[in-house]
Amino acid sequence: MPQTTLDKIVQSKRMPVLFIGSGISKRYLYRYPDWNELLTLSYRKINDDPFQLQKYKDQLVRQGLTDFEVNTKLATIIENQFNEAFFDRKIKLDRVKNPKWVQRGTSPYKMFLSKFFKNMTIYHSEKTNDEIAKFRALKNKISAVITTNYDLFLEKHIFSTDFKVFVHQNELFSSDSYNIAEIYKIHGSVSDADSIVITDSDYSRFAESRKLIIAKMLTLFAESPIIFLGYSFTDENVQLIISEFLGCLTSRELDHIDEHFIFISYKKNENDLKEIKRTITTKNGVDIPITEIQTDNYSLVYDILNRITPGISPIRIRETRKIVKTIVDQSVASADASSIIVGLDDLSNIDLSNKPLAVAIGYRESILNKYGYGMLADDMIFEDILLGNKHFDPNNMCLERFKSIPYNRLLPVFKYVASATENITVNEKLQIYISTHDTKDKIIPSNIKKQVNSLPVINEYEQLLAEINTIPDVNKKAGILLKNLDSFSVDQIRDICIQLFQYDRTSSMRSTHFKRCVMYIDLLENHIN
Repeated sequence: MPQTTLDKIVQSKRMPVLFIGSGISKRYLYRYPDWNELLTLSYRKINDDPFQLQKYKDQLVRQGLTDFEVNTKLATIIENQFNEAFFDRKIKLDRVKNPKWVQRGTSPYKMFLSKFFKNMTIYHSEKTNDEIAKFRALKNKISAVITTNYDLFLEKHIFSTDFKVFVHQNELFSSDSYNIAEIYKIHGSVSDADSIVITDSDYSRFAESRKLIIAKMLTLFAESPIIFLGYSFTDENVQLIISEFLGCLTSRELDHIDEHFIFISYKKNENDLKEIKRTITTKNGVDIPITEIQTDNYSLVYDILNRITPGISPIRIRETRKIVKTIVDQSVASADASSIIVGLDDLSNIDLSNKPLAVAIGYRESILNKYGYGMLADDMIFEDILLGNKHFDPNNMCLERFKSIPYNRLLPVFKYVASATENITVNEKLQIYISTHDTKDKIIPSNIKKQVNSLPVINEYEQLLAEINTIPDVNKKAGILLKNLDSFSVDQIRDICIQLFQYDRTSSMRSTHFKRCVMYIDLLENHIN
């Protein structure tokens, strides 16, 4: 397949921003409605006669309104009639006769929408399960997400608790926003029914504050390309946002904009990535080229983006920015010079309330040599075995990091042992550890084999991938791989371990099955008998 614009993003090593529309939720959630379908099913709650809704639609169309304007005005009509029917006790939304949200002034229609979208479930098929697994792995490759979707698919099934979610537009530049590892739900969310944007008046208020969204996009675009997923070029609301955004860019920023502003659009039965150059006209009348990629194979899109290898995950970047801001804020109010050493993997566990912090800036090797390799977290070592991207000094690893390694610890060590140039036999604990982990049977003893004995025997790689993708639990995924290690090459084992590690780094490091799989890779590749 020829190189695509997505490949160029990978080569640039810049984590993209995703701008996600309803097409993504429609692809992965069972019976997810488009806008017309949503209005129709909403109206059926108050009137079974479809001709009545068509009557309103026909009147609006005859006024010369656009499809977007027709739908917002239909939503207004439906909300008014829905709310009237609710207050007349003709329809119910709760078992409680007078729910508290009514007293808060929440629109019954929006509460209906909230409950409806909260009940959306994943559409399971071999294809969608595979795509969702690859989409989920992108959480360490994506800078931030902007979405117009109300549902919880992204925060519940893709980015989990790793990304901070902002529901209201006034939160876009709040003190808790760091422009990384964040989801901005610019049309509201089912988590707050009042925030949902659907009626004519909702969109009027949205238009008034659209400049906030443009400003946020400009902030994000300074560091990242923007990839649109699940939108149509005919979406008038998004067209307005895009044209206003592009109209704010300088001529220098518009150079090669088509490589940094990409639409992934759905084209039925298109199994490749069909790249097309299109033109968008801004409100100032300037024609700007952008790139559209048509496909029905989103696995290819996710596979390419998953090749992005940031030096630090967006979640860690966000925590780092949070800590740096805290240091700056504290420095104004306190002259206390005491400090603590902060490791990247401890960022989310730091108490910021009462302890002054310090940041060390310098070359990695200098800092490691000064403060000791003993600070290195386990997951950094596993990442190095899988990706070979840390370039740790073997002598320091053997003599410092593994200085007090217990014999029952699960850590890959042979990569560093094999490359050490100093006399590492002085580290007696490491020598004991090596002697107790230098064969496959020692890494995977009989009691562990019994734990995975009931898991299926699989000999085909594609079948193994399919089986693993149907299971959400990382330890169970790794258990299936552990059971069938002998049937696959070390490269295949590594590929699956990388997928698991990128899918959920924290759960992987809690999984003894995963750790044993990586230790097996290390044994095969690096142990000298």
